Amino acid sequence: MKQEDRVKKAMDSLDGIQRAKAPEQTFAKIQKKLADQRKEKAARHQPSRFAWVKVAAVIAMVLCSNIWAVTNYLASESMTAEERGDYSQIVTDFNLYENE
Repeated sequence: MKQEDRVKKAMDSLDGIQRAKAPEQTFAKIQKKLADQRKEKAARHQPSRFAWVKVAAVIAMVLCSNIWAVTNYLASESMTAEERGDYSQIVTDFNLYENE
């Protein structure tokens, strides 16, 4: 019986309660705040001109280093080709690789 009395007392306390109402223009204020936040976020995430300069500088450095490496490689290839001719003359003059 005690439990039934508690339930009845709780239900009686709910008599006369009205539905809660939101303040006027609350939904419009929330939408305005969300729109402002989106605008701020979009403004913060726009790449600046300085960022593009950084990207261009990195691309230029990579391109220059590649060109430098290729030219050095080609220069060393041509030098070794000339040296091979000299070494072949030494090998034939001194018979370094023959077992005689």
